[in-house]
Amino acid sequence: MVYTIGVNSRNINPSKNIAFRADEQEKKSMCENKDTLMYQEKKKHPVTTGLKIQTDKFVNAFTKYPEKGLKGSKNSNFYEFLTMGTVPYLVGSATLISVFNLASKFFDTPAAKSSAKLGQKMGLGVLFYGVAKTLSKKFIETPVNMKYGIDVNLPYKKVINELPEEGNKDNLVSYEYHKAYESVDFPRWDLFYNNKDFGNERNSYFYKVGKKLGMKDVDLEHADQKVKPVIKEKVVKTRLFSTLSSYLWAATSVGVAMQKPWEKLDINPVSRLLKANCVRAAREGGSEVAKHSSFIKDFATTLKDSCVEFVNGKNAKTNIAGRVILGAAIGMTLLGNFSTLFDFNKYKGNDAHASTSLIDDSKEKVVC
Repeated sequence: MVYTIGVNSRNINPSKNIAFRADEQEKKSMCENKDTLMYQEKKKHPVTTGLKIQTDKFVNAFTKYPEKGLKGSKNSNFYEFLTMGTVPYLVGSATLISVFNLASKFFDTPAAKSSAKLGQKMGLGVLFYGVAKTLSKKFIETPVNMKYGIDVNLPYKKVINELPEEGNKDNLVSYEYHKAYESVDFPRWDLFYNNKDFGNERNSYFYKVGKKLGMKDVDLEHADQKVKPVIKEKVVKTRLFSTLSSYLWAATSVGVAMQKPWEKLDINPVSRLLKANCVRAAREGGSEVAKHSSFIKDFATTLKDSCVEFVNGKNAKTNIAGRVILGAAIGMTLLGNFSTLFDFNKYKGNDAHASTSLIDDSKEKVVC
């Protein structure tokens, strides 16, 4: 027996149905991914973008994130915890610099002079360490990006919808800065599809990278399938060698900072310049500005002399140690560039992974 279901047309309200669909559409749009790559070709310079990210993370590490953690906020997360790692790093660096400089006033004159010399070299060592460790990674990352268009540090802004809590009921959105290749196993591939910064097609990014990799048969429609495994391999190699070389360059820079020529450098002109009014000094003869120019020349000369002393050494032991560390840093950088930039036609065949295929097209079976 077939039963009919009666529908009361009076219970159907078209306006309510439309409102319901609109509400559902609004909820759907709120749940859609709004994360965006912070790289727009010909619009934003990578250096400017990087400075903006680091400034925002630095300020939040000292203000917003500690406050949320101390209050026991339910929105405090692991990203914020890692970002606050900047605080002990900077505090520890400042302590290392000041441990000899601030205590010198309690020593007698000879000890105070020795303490000041050592404190000056310790401060330079901390400064050189941070600069060398950061910039030396570019020796490998930049060539890879220039040749293949693969930026291992490509940043994106992640939108976080926070849970409502006391005192935070209106602004429930925060932002985190991550890297598209932060996870090698699960990169944010979705941010590259239909990205107008790389082209008008869905796979424009992967197609361009595939062409730069030398894949002759790469096509626009299936470019992502062929290029993704190769990008992962490049990211792993680049990150490995850039990290190893950065520590070697950092050790080299600290060694240069501990050489004897730095003891003769007078840093007082710098402190005086920071306190002086440069415009007024220029009108009065420019004495402070002249001292500043002289300091730059003296600094460059001292740096050159320190590098020479680090390589040549004071005796046979320091001679060998300096050259070994410098040679290891240069060698690791060259090895990293050689390994990441030269593929020996590995990807230029008919298929990047044809040799590993499990399907034999000439037979109706799977080859194990």
